Parts: sequence; C-alpha cells; structure tokens
Amino acid sequence: MMEEQTTKEFLEKESKKKTLGSSVRPVCRVYNRTWRTSVLMIKFYQTKEQTKNEPEGEIFNMHIPYGIPFCGLGDMMMKMNRIYDLLDYPQSELKMRLWDDTEMWKGTLLENDNGWSYEEDAVERFRQFDTGHGSSVYVETRFRRYGSWQGILQVGKKKLSYRSALEFLHYIVGYLENK
Repeated sequence: MMEEQTTKEFLEKESKKKTLGSSVRPVCRVYNRTWRTSVLMIKFYQTKEQTKNEPEGEIFNMHIPYGIPFCGLGDMMMKMNRIYDLLDYPQSELKMRLWDDTEMWKGTLLENDNGWSYEEDAVERFRQFDTGHGSSVYVETRFRRYGSWQGILQVGKKKLSYRSALEFLHYIVGYLENK
C-alpha cells in the first residue's frame, strides 16, 4: 500500500524539485478553497449627478491588493467574471464563447494575477480594507454552472441567494434603487 501524503507534503516535494539547481525558490500558492477565496466586496460610489447614470465603483477580493474600478453594471460583471477566471474559482463548467478575447485584458489590471497575494495573511489584509464612504455589497459566487452564476449576495445582515447572473443583476439594481 502506498502512503497517503498531505497537500502540504506534496507542495514541499514539488517545490524542492523545481528549485534544484536554482537559487530562487518559487512561491507556492495556497489554494484554500474556502468561501473567502471567491468573496468579492463591491463598493459603489455615487454622486448627486450620477443618480440616473450607470453606477461606478470598485471590486475588492482578499487576494487582490487594490480595488478594480468599474463603470456600469456590464463592466462590473465582466470584471467579476475575469477575477473568477484568474482565481480559477469558482471553476467554470463551460468555456465562455466569445468573438475574440485574446486582447481584451491586455494592459489592464486584470491581464494576469501578478502581484496578487495567495499567502495565508491575505484574509487579515482583506479585513483591513478601508473602502471609505459609500455602500458595499458582498458577493459569494459559489458555482459557475450552466453558463451562469449561483451564490449569495449580502448587504448588511440581509442575504439573498441568486440562481443566475441575471437574478444577481436584478438584486443589484434593486439595491441601488433603494439605497
């Protein structure tokens, strides 16, 4: 019988294999597949002139050391999906069919995940985010199945489950109209 090895032991072995003959040790990602990984905090900024226009704000995640700005709900959802793709969580069941997305993210904050933190202290840094004034919504997309999203949206103590990206969008629009 073969001995079972823990994930930590496996990562240590793989790291040693990669660093033989190299003076620089690569950083191993901590793939902690808990709810915290996919939680996004969406911060909406709204001025008096902006009440009839598309909402603007920033998207935060515990692995991203800066906010990802968005302008409009479509832009917000595209960037959320890109963050999920870069995190590879929640994993997408289907590859999205696009005209041509090869250059879409080039030169943007979401071109790749360089500079993102996959260390254990990322949770603490996320809790310390100062998002200033405005309103925040927490989004926990748990699945990306059937070409859509399923998860939980939280505002204050109120939680709503969404079964599709369209339902999520309806919740966001309702929230923005009532705040």
